[in-house]
Amino acid sequence: MYPGPSVYPDLLLYPAANDGVNWGDPDQRLYTSGVDRGVLYFDDNVVAPWNGLIGVDEIGEGGSSVLYRDGVIYYADVEPQDFKAQVKAYMWPDEFSTALGIPEVAEGLYVDGQKPRRFDFSYRTLIGSGARGDRFGHQIHLVYNAKASLGTRSRKTRSNTVSLDEFTFDLVCVPVKLPGFRPSAHYILDTRTMDTSSVAELEQILYSEARMPQPIELYDLLNFGDTITFIDHGDGTWTARGSRENIVDYGNGTWYIKNVNGTDDGGGEFTLQDTP
Repeated sequence: MYPGPSVYPDLLLYPAANDGVNWGDPDQRLYTSGVDRGVLYFDDNVVAPWNGLIGVDEIGEGGSSVLYRDGVIYYADVEPQDFKAQVKAYMWPDEFSTALGIPEVAEGLYVDGQKPRRFDFSYRTLIGSGARGDRFGHQIHLVYNAKASLGTRSRKTRSNTVSLDEFTFDLVCVPVKLPGFRPSAHYILDTRTMDTSSVAELEQILYSEARMPQPIELYDLLNFGDTITFIDHGDGTWTARGSRENIVDYGNGTWYIKNVNGTDDGGGEFTLQDTP
């Protein structure tokens, strides 16, 4: 039984009822399985699918601090982590050789030990549920400004049992800034909570246009899409909200709004409507 209010007067003794804890929902029995759709993006618009990709180990590097006073912990904190990764593959695309510092200098001739080239990298991880199987959803991972080093390359003689060589690459990255947040080199898009049209547009950018979107473009896409919204404050002022593609701030107190539904009413007056 709960003690009476006179014992603990500052406690909320009888919290509001809720739905309780439910362990039986099959859609909440989630798991991840597999990695696929690896793509490499280079700054000269060269794009290459990574067909030999078999694994990505995401490594966070952070630290923790615990301080004691009189033998008791009085401060505990965890520092933000900086992204690193280890990629595993049976083979890599020819285009990736320059990223490893093994450029092709003539047809079929590669020179090892050169300066590695920076690149961007995307891959997909699958999310399954107890009710819907392995294809319940997926996450798309975007890694920016990566450089790779190739680990030990073991060459072994063949036997009557074929064993595939596995290569390991260590990735380090330079973070990219998204306004309002600590810079990060790793951005994750969970398609389970995204609108289907946004997923389609994102995959159009990554796989059909074959380019790596910047974090601010992703933010605008998921918050605004192609819409422009006008808010009339009723005092002769109004506010326009939309993506940076449609609303451009010139930085001198003037703005340029593109793709808006507008009507010229004459006399220097205009009617502006939301863009769906």
